Amino acid sequence: MIRKSNSFLKILFSSICLASGSAMAAPITDLGKQIVSEKPGSILSLEQQAVTDLFPHADQRLLVNYRSRGIQGEPIVASAFILLPKGTPPKNGWPILAWAHGTTGVADTCAPSGDYVGGPVHSYQEVASKALDGWLARGYAVVAPDYQGLGTLGAHPYMNAKSQLHTVVDAVRALHLLKPKSFNKQWLVMGHSQGGAAAIAVSAYGQKDAPELDLKGAIALAPGGYQYEGIAEYVKTNPNPEPSVAAFFPIVLLGAQAAEPSIVPENLVSPEMNTVLTQARSRCLSELQSDLKKSPSSIFRPNADLKPLLAYLKQQSIENMVPTVPLMIVQGSKDHLVDPRGTSAYYQQLCKLKKPTIYQTIDGGDHRDALRQSNTFATHFLNVIEKNQTKSYCSNSK
Repeated sequence: MIRKSNSFLKILFSSICLASGSAMAAPITDLGKQIVSEKPGSILSLEQQAVTDLFPHADQRLLVNYRSRGIQGEPIVASAFILLPKGTPPKNGWPILAWAHGTTGVADTCAPSGDYVGGPVHSYQEVASKALDGWLARGYAVVAPDYQGLGTLGAHPYMNAKSQLHTVVDAVRALHLLKPKSFNKQWLVMGHSQGGAAAIAVSAYGQKDAPELDLKGAIALAPGGYQYEGIAEYVKTNPNPEPSVAAFFPIVLLGAQAAEPSIVPENLVSPEMNTVLTQARSRCLSELQSDLKKSPSSIFRPNADLKPLLAYLKQQSIENMVPTVPLMIVQGSKDHLVDPRGTSAYYQQLCKLKKPTIYQTIDGGDHRDALRQSNTFATHFLNVIEKNQTKSYCSNSK
């Protein structure tokens, strides 16, 4: 059940109306006209959502549409949900956790902010909610962006580092524009899978991108994107992969096209695979995996020119990113979606660069175990940061 607006929410609404005029009444399709002159993080619309049993430590849940930036820094509309902890803000304001979610798909229905019981992303949200509620219990406010093109106009440039960086950073800015004194400048980012790569991008570029904020660290749970071009090379050399891979790969292709329109997936894939590609435009990953019982006999067309695709994917790889803040990486040893060998190689790369990195291995852990067990690891990470033990910290532990 939706709770009645409390005094805090009323203040938020009144301050936004004063700052933005009629923005609250604008339908989502009209927001594009308002964003050119707005600064990143500006609130375009705000509404209260139900606080469900998924978040027992939340006092408020809000849906926000905010002004963000696309790949080239162009103004875009992005959406996010906000969770406020119970009680009043501390003197210096609530610290903030920015949550970067894992792969859900590229269709608007895959936006986590629109999740509902029985919906295509609900099973994932049930797992993620336990992790996020742990942060609420610590007294953190949580902001969870959907990423560019999920739930808002435009296509979703899946795994594009700049796009994900911008939507995460600008979501944190949006919180401060809601009510600056209620939120601390200190913030962390945590992400899983796709969001793990987003968290790494934020760890590398977030402080420079938003110098007015104080990014304390990043947690990457089973981060995807190491040698990202490898997924295309894999399906090229394994033309009849597992159905789970065949269901996932169209998301990679459509994300690349959203970022680089010269990449046309229909010109690359086989007629049989094109059917799956079409479905991926309107269905989420869980639905694609459920529907696809048998992989296409081939993924790519014979003699398809993959050079532009491979070059683009390589540019988004996490090994291009060097953190400037402490980073914790958590990886399950039995993860069949993100190869632990790649995650370990990235960790070794950072250690050679003497970057403050903690690598946590979950023996026997699968892809979601990194998320399920994240609260324990997060507590350790916060302790390390608070004790300022990360300047020369590079450890591998279980």
